[in-house]
Amino acid sequence: MFARHALLLSAVALMAPAALAEPPSPQPLLIDCAGKGVSRPKAIQISCADGGIMVSDIHWTRWDMNGAKGTGNLVVNSCIYKGGPSCVEGQTMSYAATLSLGRLASGEGITALSELRLRFSDQGPAGLTSGTYRIDNPRRR
Repeated sequence: MFARHALLLSAVALMAPAALAEPPSPQPLLIDCAGKGVSRPKAIQISCADGGIMVSDIHWTRWDMNGAKGTGNLVVNSCIYKGGPSCVEGQTMSYAATLSLGRLASGEGITALSELRLRFSDQGPAGLTSGTYRIDNPRRR
């Protein structure tokens, strides 16, 4: 009888740390153009109105409450530089970049990453070496 109780107490002692462990911390989200919170998106539309600027082919190496890091390609429609009436007529140019998301913003039940920083592998648009974009899309449920 004593051996059975000792075995049961040992099993409970081994399970206790797992049962008392804190739940994983919530992950931050990015609010996309549709107003939905997304985690680790493969693409980020920066220019929601006309689709003229986006980051595509994203591969994330980190995504947590301290921010996000990854690589991707900034894709820019040339109509932005030419000032044309429509981006349908423009050509797209792509620039390889490392990217980081930061500047946490909290709201009702959500923590969102709201700033995208890019560092271009070569030269970016207009000869830039880096760029920063604010992601301030409104959340919709």
